[in-house]
Amino acid sequence: METKVLTTMQVHESEIDKIVEVAVKKKLDEVLARFTHENELLFKELDKLIAKRWVFMENEKVFYDNEVVALFPDLDHYECAYINTPQLSSVPKSKLRFSKFDGEVMTLTECKVSFNKRIAFPFKKGEHSIQYKGQTTSYRMANLKSGNSLHGFDMDDDSLRSEPGVLMPIYRLNGVNSPKLNNIEVIKRWLKHSLIPKGLSAKGQKQYKRILESKYISFDGNAPILNVTTLYEDVNNGIANENFFDINLDCNEIKQSLINQSAEFPKELLADKLLYCEKSRADIEPYDEKILSDPNRGHWDLWSYTASSNEIEIKVTDGWIARDPRTDIKEDGVIGIDFGTKSTVVVHQENSDYSLPMRIGVGNFSKQIEASHYENPTVIEFINLDRFLEQYELKKGRPNTLWEDVTVSHTAFNSLMESSSENYYTILSDLKQWAGDKKRQIRLKDKAGEDIVLPSFLDLSEDNVNPIELYAYYIGLYINNQHNGIYLDYSLSFPVTYEKEVREKIIESFENGLKKSLPIAVLEDEEVMKKFRVISGASEPAAYAVCAMQEFGFEPEEDEPLFYGVFDFGGGTTDFDFGIWRAAESPKERRFDFVIEHFGAGGDKYLGGENLLELMAFEVFKQNQEVLRNAQITFTLPPECQKFAGSEVLISDSQEAKLNTKQLMEQLRPLWERHEGYESKFDKGILKVTTLFDKTGVQKPNFELDVDREALESLIKARVEKGVRNYFDALQQALNNPLAEGVEDVIILLAGNSSKADIVESLFEDYSESFKEKLGIELFVFPPLGTNQAYEMMEARGFTVERDTITRPTGKTGVAFGLVQSRKGGKIKVVDHNVVEDDEVKFKYFIGSSKRGKFKVDIDRETPYNEWLLFIDAAEEDFELYYTSLPEATNNQLDISQVLRKKCRIDSVNEDAFVYLRKVSPTIIEYVVATEEGIQNATYSSDITTLELN
Repeated sequence: METKVLTTMQVHESEIDKIVEVAVKKKLDEVLARFTHENELLFKELDKLIAKRWVFMENEKVFYDNEVVALFPDLDHYECAYINTPQLSSVPKSKLRFSKFDGEVMTLTECKVSFNKRIAFPFKKGEHSIQYKGQTTSYRMANLKSGNSLHGFDMDDDSLRSEPGVLMPIYRLNGVNSPKLNNIEVIKRWLKHSLIPKGLSAKGQKQYKRILESKYISFDGNAPILNVTTLYEDVNNGIANENFFDINLDCNEIKQSLINQSAEFPKELLADKLLYCEKSRADIEPYDEKILSDPNRGHWDLWSYTASSNEIEIKVTDGWIARDPRTDIKEDGVIGIDFGTKSTVVVHQENSDYSLPMRIGVGNFSKQIEASHYENPTVIEFINLDRFLEQYELKKGRPNTLWEDVTVSHTAFNSLMESSSENYYTILSDLKQWAGDKKRQIRLKDKAGEDIVLPSFLDLSEDNVNPIELYAYYIGLYINNQHNGIYLDYSLSFPVTYEKEVREKIIESFENGLKKSLPIAVLEDEEVMKKFRVISGASEPAAYAVCAMQEFGFEPEEDEPLFYGVFDFGGGTTDFDFGIWRAAESPKERRFDFVIEHFGAGGDKYLGGENLLELMAFEVFKQNQEVLRNAQITFTLPPECQKFAGSEVLISDSQEAKLNTKQLMEQLRPLWERHEGYESKFDKGILKVTTLFDKTGVQKPNFELDVDREALESLIKARVEKGVRNYFDALQQALNNPLAEGVEDVIILLAGNSSKADIVESLFEDYSESFKEKLGIELFVFPPLGTNQAYEMMEARGFTVERDTITRPTGKTGVAFGLVQSRKGGKIKVVDHNVVEDDEVKFKYFIGSSKRGKFKVDIDRETPYNEWLLFIDAAEEDFELYYTSLPEATNNQLDISQVLRKKCRIDSVNEDAFVYLRKVSPTIIEYVVATEEGIQNATYSSDITTLELN
């Protein structure tokens, strides 16, 4: 049974308040809709009343006349003053008060407008006075001798002057002699003076009184506005006591009815929780409403599972369609994840060998596909980490975490570029670098103010936050949802130099994070979870070689192995790897089509696109040191750079310095990546950086720095050439491997986004020609996949190529493609000769000494672990050793300033003994003092000292 109708659903008690929130918001939406509708009806009634001119206000017993915008007393409830004309000047104000209003005598204009336009009095000075027997008064007299209307009369008629008259006061709502107002202005004044007109329907009168009395309603422009935000806050705080349209807004009552199942909640109150579950977690496109009602679809989160003690079952009206998530497992699917320094790529296969990249970090699947959607920044942003972790730990699968608490990928990267210095530590952009550095600690500080210092990746405990696990959780959310289905088989790539311990911990972190993205019903099925696995696949360069050799159409026959070398120039490092690509031959290989055997792994630790940008940024800062010193702007020191005279106050490890370096790197990116029109940005010799920060965190907008384009391009060329030179040194060493015996041709595969740079192609052409002359071996350089040069080479090899297909492998995504193509059980066998005993990688360094300013190799990388090797005499207590991972060290001509040094000390000086070294792990050595005989008999003259190289 794939689906079923469900009339209840499990909700964690922590979510009840959120559901109540949704319920209240829905009710407030209903209140607002009713309010708007009732307003429309009310205003139609009010318009009709105002059109009748005289409107009786029943609560104050007065009439309103819009012709003069004033109130008149109702004579049935107000006794007018009868006075003789001479008494006008002495009428007390109490005689003018009616209802609650302090009335005044009308002006002549108001008299004319309200009663009879034929009235005429002689004036002495404007309308505000009447001349009577030489006196001026501001009072007015209404003479009713001729009935209900006033007529002109002769001011000299004594009989009229002495006859009693009626004093009719008014209360003005818009000043003296006001012109007629539009209906909205009239209603505003009625409301201001709490006037309730007679003649409204019962509903109209109720709405009118609601507008009049509610503190949540105010006029904004030409209409009454319901302040929903304030009302919502008061409802949540339990202080809203108004009844709106008989709609229950009592949070406590709503909550109790949920918990006690005393009421069935309409679907719409809970639907958003289900439809927007992925949107809330990871900003992924919400599901359509049909998922809850279509019997062939249904929602995973409704499927039954073993509820925890802190989950509550609630009723839903009419029922929803629940879907067994196990139905959507891609039984034959496989996922390849290239967890990169700068970006992460995911490629998947379902039930065929067809591979396709998957968009992660981009949740709007309706959006037009772009190449950037498949290269997702390896960045994570912490906004409210405590709140995120609270939800993360509550459920073992698909917890109700919020995207607004922690974000990743493009969203997090954009925040990094737009952040202020105080928010720098809220964003972690060097996840992989941290994982690969056994001594590196990191500081996190979320936007809520929580400050966390994490130990090195390998030293993380269960109590520590694990950013790589959280990043993997988000990757899992983008993979495992009802848009894509569920995958259980994951393959993860690693750099060729990553130690076993690091690889295992990354795999463990990914395993935990990916599991968190799965539905609980899947996690609870033991048989299903036996199929779940996260494994270490082919190394990054080997995976790329698997992909590229097929893309370029290399299909070797038996006994015709092809020798290849990969130059994987990425964002953070450059990896070298060499190997042979051959047809499967032996009976034990009959299940395979091809076999790839790789060896000679190495690389350039600090050659990467981002490293080059950092290197250039340092040089620009250095050239502008005086202006930066005056502005108190600091920057960071890249690993390969040296401090300079006067740099004490300029180089810093502060958040401001780091952000300054990041900002300048982005400004320099167009020069390195050759963006269109980049020349115009640099040819003027001035680079304007949008924002730099001084050491106190104050922004320095549009800061101008001098730049020398030619000098920067020379710097780029020199550093890339160093990497290419090391690659060819490594290639020469690899050709000494027995597997490379008889090689006449070498296929060089350029990989990584940085290999697309023109300078790389140019340098490889030069070095390939020199290499051919030196060794007589032909080299064929193949550009990164996805480039025009690669398409041209494919076409030259006789293949029909569909260009610019963004779902095909590129120099970056090819690693992930190669991972799924070399999957367990697939048709390509991967043999890794770079690992030795117990699946550990070889020792990372060449160890040697300084001889006349050059590095002399004494112990190379190929010697086995745990074998004592003589290094130096023990005649003095101090000795020094030098080490480097650069392959060019084997030439014994590497300048000593380019390698690292360790100062060591022994506790047993003996002129007849020696210091012996042995490798015990990829980065750790031990040394001891012993004689030749003692080393053979394990009889040592000193304690064994452990030394870690970094």
